[in-house]
Amino acid sequence: MNRAREHVIIIGAGLAGICAARYMADNGIAYRILEKSGRVGGIWSALNWPGIRCDTEILNYSYSFRPLLSQHNLVPGAAIAEYLDSTADELGISDNIDFDTRVMSAAFSTREHCWRLQTSQGEFSADFIINTNGYFDDRPHVPEFPGQDAFAGEIKHLFDIDQKEDFNGKSLVLVGSGASAISAAPALYERCKSLTLLQRSPSYIYEDDNRIGWFSDRAQRLYRAGVHFPIRIVNAFQQVKSDLIFVSFRQFPALGKWFFRHHWRDCVDRDNYRKHFEPLYNPWEQRIPVAIGFKALLGKRGFQLVTSEISCFTNGGVRLNNGQHIKTDVCVLATGFNLEFFRFKITVDGESIDTRGINFYKGMMMGGIPNYFQPFGPPHTSFTRRIETISGLIVKIIRHMQKHQLQQVSIARKTVPRRPRITPNYVLRNLTNLPAFYGTLELPSIDKLLFFHFRAKHYQFDGDDSNALDEAQQSPAVRAGDTSDQVLTGNCERGEREVTI
Repeated sequence: MNRAREHVIIIGAGLAGICAARYMADNGIAYRILEKSGRVGGIWSALNWPGIRCDTEILNYSYSFRPLLSQHNLVPGAAIAEYLDSTADELGISDNIDFDTRVMSAAFSTREHCWRLQTSQGEFSADFIINTNGYFDDRPHVPEFPGQDAFAGEIKHLFDIDQKEDFNGKSLVLVGSGASAISAAPALYERCKSLTLLQRSPSYIYEDDNRIGWFSDRAQRLYRAGVHFPIRIVNAFQQVKSDLIFVSFRQFPALGKWFFRHHWRDCVDRDNYRKHFEPLYNPWEQRIPVAIGFKALLGKRGFQLVTSEISCFTNGGVRLNNGQHIKTDVCVLATGFNLEFFRFKITVDGESIDTRGINFYKGMMMGGIPNYFQPFGPPHTSFTRRIETISGLIVKIIRHMQKHQLQQVSIARKTVPRRPRITPNYVLRNLTNLPAFYGTLELPSIDKLLFFHFRAKHYQFDGDDSNALDEAQQSPAVRAGDTSDQVLTGNCERGEREVTI
């Protein structure tokens, strides 16, 4: 099948892919989306386990051009999947998606200035790739335990459980201490006889009452009435708050430790706090799970929180390193993800690109890979604001190339120190394969002001072999740079839209 060459191919129809498509469409840039599954929504349509939700305020997580209005701070995954699907439909993005199209490889020719993508539905070609295929593997991390074959019950991963599954009359052990386990525990408790949350080590956990504040409530009312700026104030406040908490806890860990001790003192005594809620690491060295209803769960009959490692499985349950034996009918693993930034092989002029430790400029471009963008956001906050900022910068780069009849853009491949901002197990397990981030402070409220203005000299165009000048090498005054190259968004061309749940 002979297909016409696309201008931009976006890989993935999840949160970032839909966002990139919106920015391309609003600026007259033709695009096509290749989606491996049969649905819009990415991880939110792929997973449906009990309790799945976003742990970021939904006004900050949803798009600025179509905010998801809600009386709750945090909303279920199904609501996000529906929101993304309706956004794609309403904005005409769904018509530009090829579903059930998995990318196997991508090869760039510097002579033709063209990408050729081999997919499950044949070959596609394009001038540019925006890769939004996510950063988690399709399958979760599943550890092996001694004796698990002798266990008479079931061992399931949380990813393989859906909302319809019922454990009525059964005892469950839920293994994990991260965001997935903390959000799933209250939901699983409601559908089983008893639940044990078994964590190898504690995490810092924040309990949210899931109620929006009075200003957010009024901002949403005004938004429905056509007054939009208060919602923007809420978004800006939430982003600054998130960045400030992250920096404060990392720079002053004693402050963070005090905060969490104070946060749990009304329902956990000092000894139990030290045993089950006080990690060995400092606050925000790993992601902080956000709980809803976890404090109430601690006092309920049939629930227990246990901190120890699994020694082995037995016929009737699990034996722990502390000698305790827990009888159970079902063991549910919430043991996290495997990172996978690159889901397909990438070659340039026939040479395979070694992506291990590749320099990753602004969470947007990879060293030595022309006409290739891969939006990525900071680990401590909503990706959406950063994804929108990056999408806007991609538009500026492409429009600059159109204006000056340029066909190729890249940044130089170079060695950059690899300093992950957070160090959860899923990062440490895959550290050698990860790209090396640089070019920003990883604080969206500041980065947008300093590091995301387009300046042509930061990039290599066509046959230019000179090293592009990184913004990190310039003064803040110069980095603020040129703001005249405006990008159209839904705010100024089509008008903002809201969706309410």
